[in-house]
Amino acid sequence: MKSILENALKVSDSAEVYYREGFSTTVSIERGKIKEILSNKKNEVSLRIVKNGNMGTAVATSIEDETLIERALISLKHQNSQPIEFPNEPMSEVYSDSAEVVEMTTEELVTLAKDVSSRLYQAAPEVATGVSVTKEVKSVRLMNSSGFDDAYVFTNVLLGMNTYNEKGFHGASKEYSGAKIPNVRQADIDRLIERHKLDEKPVSLGNEKMPVIFTGNVMGALMLRVLGGVNGGNIVKELSPMCGKIGTQVFSDKITIRDDGGMPFGCNTFKFDDEGTRARNTLIYENGILRNYLLNVGQATKLSLKPTGNGVKRTLFSKEIEDAPTVFETNLVIEGNSIPDQALIGKVKRGLLITSVMGAHTGNIIQGEFSLNISSGFLIEEGQLTGKVKGCMISGNIYDLFKNIEGLGSEYEVMRSVFYNMGYSPMVLFNEANIVGQ
Repeated sequence: MKSILENALKVSDSAEVYYREGFSTTVSIERGKIKEILSNKKNEVSLRIVKNGNMGTAVATSIEDETLIERALISLKHQNSQPIEFPNEPMSEVYSDSAEVVEMTTEELVTLAKDVSSRLYQAAPEVATGVSVTKEVKSVRLMNSSGFDDAYVFTNVLLGMNTYNEKGFHGASKEYSGAKIPNVRQADIDRLIERHKLDEKPVSLGNEKMPVIFTGNVMGALMLRVLGGVNGGNIVKELSPMCGKIGTQVFSDKITIRDDGGMPFGCNTFKFDDEGTRARNTLIYENGILRNYLLNVGQATKLSLKPTGNGVKRTLFSKEIEDAPTVFETNLVIEGNSIPDQALIGKVKRGLLITSVMGAHTGNIIQGEFSLNISSGFLIEEGQLTGKVKGCMISGNIYDLFKNIEGLGSEYEVMRSVFYNMGYSPMVLFNEANIVGQ
């Protein structure tokens, strides 16, 4: 890496070399039998150079690729890309990896998956179930001409368990994600089976307004809209309704949202982002008041603010080396005064518990609009789940919905954003939402 940087500086004003190597293994069990074991390994390198007020980029699958600098110069010549000043700031220690996961063998991964599958069978032998466990280990190093040279290791274990209905489709599900091996509680298994059995009691709804609870995992569909509003790119382009709203009460005072890149053993914890900015714990909404935007280096410079450590090589659908560092979440955390989950459900006389949706990536995300198919939801009557709702949608705007928060649950789940996990949230009870029925 050092030689690449030194040679790049011979033909440019400044440069950055980003290198990562990753390895993952997935074990899948379906109906008690191993379905597949898949492994994947990648070595990737990215070079960014700045010359005469323009920036060029090239990527490769080997650090020995001698054409990297030449291709970066060609990129610089034929495209107009805004340059940035590569950062170099003191780093803080973070806990982004677990030695237990690094050393975990494929056989141990199989044993973990089989153990969870066996526990599901013991809880309900008559229910068809599936288990998937993925171990990921990633090493990242970044060097730039400003003097930055640091590295970190990232680990993640993604464990999912689900049931199948009589037609073979997925029923209830539960997912864990973090740098350590998760603790699969018996209470989670029992709840999974309980919700699966409610599938045998289908109920239909018409068009109506009612209280709605989003479980922690499905809150990710709404948080995509929240992030769209505070994304520095949308702020710079003046596309977001949150432009100029710092210090304004936007949501209910019952909710606080932060983005913590240095969360110990989180699902997206890192030492520094993909531009070299130190991981930060950024308060986005404090008791509903907008406090900060999420910014990469270029956006922060344009707004005369500080970068928040959210420059990530990602798009909504990919995490590839060629993706330019744009703004994405690290470990989003939703907080507030909480009560036990069952007590939160017990507050609802008639409403809906939503555990899965489709269409999270559709609609005008930046403006906060949503129209989601409820793929898994349960009718609440007098504080009890009474049946599974079929053929319904929920629609609205998060800037209306988040003003009417009644309360939060106490058990945190990993939030999913289309294809990726984005942090942790408890159940959230909204006073009223628009349900579109059959």
